[in-house]
Amino acid sequence: MSRLAVLFRNAHAIAKAGRPFSDMEWMCALDEKKGLDVGALYRTDKKCCESILQKSSGQAVKGVVSVHFLAYVNITRGTADHILNAIVLALEKGLQMTKQTIFTKLVGCGSDGASVMTGCKSGVSTRLKGEQPLLFTLHCMAHRLELGFKGIIGANSFMSTFTELLFAIYNFYHSSALNRENLKSSCAAAALKDESSFMGVPLSGKYDAVQLKADMKCLVDGLTAQLEVRLGENGSDEITSAMHFLSLHSWPHQTEDATFGNQDVALLQRHFGPILENCGVDASVAQTEWDLLKDVVYSLKAKVPPKEPQWVDVFKKAQDSCPNVLQLVDLLLSLPASSADCERGFSLTKVIKSVWRSRLRDTMVTDLMTIQQHSPEIADFDPTPSILRWKGSCKRRLSLCSKSSSE
Repeated sequence: MSRLAVLFRNAHAIAKAGRPFSDMEWMCALDEKKGLDVGALYRTDKKCCESILQKSSGQAVKGVVSVHFLAYVNITRGTADHILNAIVLALEKGLQMTKQTIFTKLVGCGSDGASVMTGCKSGVSTRLKGEQPLLFTLHCMAHRLELGFKGIIGANSFMSTFTELLFAIYNFYHSSALNRENLKSSCAAAALKDESSFMGVPLSGKYDAVQLKADMKCLVDGLTAQLEVRLGENGSDEITSAMHFLSLHSWPHQTEDATFGNQDVALLQRHFGPILENCGVDASVAQTEWDLLKDVVYSLKAKVPPKEPQWVDVFKKAQDSCPNVLQLVDLLLSLPASSADCERGFSLTKVIKSVWRSRLRDTMVTDLMTIQQHSPEIADFDPTPSILRWKGSCKRRLSLCSKSSSE
């Protein structure tokens, strides 16, 4: 199997590094010059693609929030209907489930604030709720923070003027190689040490200190108000408010509130009860298990030396005694608070499907994105599982593997 191991490692390295499949030929030629036996077969770009398709699946640990890329699906139009169909198609392909099964298990949806996603009449989230009424939707916290900051910056005259000044300075040097070189030469000649002056010219402008202080206070107050509005969009929702116990460091002292979280767990259990019952959860004992779970959390907090526990620690200790309420915790931890992972996926898509590789099929883009995001590093990659799957995928003559027992 040694030849196949070399070939599959090359194919994985090509995908992991974002290189074109045609690199397979010269990499094999280089391996031969190094003294490695790669054989004469399976060295083309098409065979490299075939090797990349043999990827293996992963497994998540309870109590640990993990994100997995499912599929890249191209849409013909950016309407809510087309986006919804693409989401369902990606879930069907990635999870190997029927549409009906998917909607019985779907619990949350996070997105940016675009109207096509969050529109209350015909947005994607509204259409998803039509299929699964218990679905919890959330506007990405990072996008809310950005919108809040942009809102106050645009309304503050001081920050608007300051921002325009920075852009003007940047464009002055960015758009001219001569200006950049003159700046470098001036800085090198001046040997800048005194930051209060440049070539004898004081770096201080005339400004009204009282007005500046007033502008800064207006900026801070406006930013605070904007963040309270933006970040509080879901805060008034009783379901969102009931999830505060997920933050273990904010729990009160054990003697301060003996009923901590009781009403919240009951509310969440009623809301997500039908979904949990489909997974075999006994809702009738959830409240009793919640009391046991609190004892476990407080016992972990009381350890010496003191260390703030994580949910993965709680799962390890309470999995047997509190399985039903931990299913609820697992469900809540899976709700997306941010779409940052999707944004990183968009950036990765632009790198993979560039103008030089615009003909890549959706399935190949999916495989390449999966390898780059979830596969081991090049040095840690074990080709054996992929080789075994490749052998069993269809009938082929494995002449290069049968010539000697060492191959």
